[in-house]
Amino acid sequence: MKLWLFAIALAGAPLASAGPDVTARAKVLMRAGEASQPQARALFEQAAGQGSGPAAYYLGLMHKNGMGGPQDGAAALRWLELAAQRGVAPAMFIVANMLLDSDEARARYWLDAACDLEYPEALQQKSVALAEGQMGYAHNEEQSFLYLKMATHAMGHRTPEP
Repeated sequence: MKLWLFAIALAGAPLASAGPDVTARAKVLMRAGEASQPQARALFEQAAGQGSGPAAYYLGLMHKNGMGGPQDGAAALRWLELAAQRGVAPAMFIVANMLLDSDEARARYWLDAACDLEYPEALQQKSVALAEGQMGYAHNEEQSFLYLKMATHAMGHRTPEP
């Protein structure tokens, strides 16, 4: 079935209890176009409210990018940080970058957490931060090179999106 036909079929479906199938359904709606994005937001919010880290991640992205409603940086940060707390590595990375200018210690915390999960972009960013002595990291060329090697390796073993 074509994606847009599937999205139309899903748009008429009632909200169900949260779970992986609700999040998957919401992802289809989110990507189907502007008309279905408000329903995607509602589904993600339902699933995130019931504990889904991936749903909180996608809801945060929708708020950050103004998909399915107004753009809201504060709401985006809240949902993305909730997803990060629930172990979603891409959310950790985005939160770290959203906090760079306002809370360097929290930004570093989330970048380190994403590195611990071998999220390639986080490893690469930490490599640069170490090479340049940014984000409160001490300048360390040896550690920078190690993180760059780890990032290169992690790129070849990327986990699927949440």
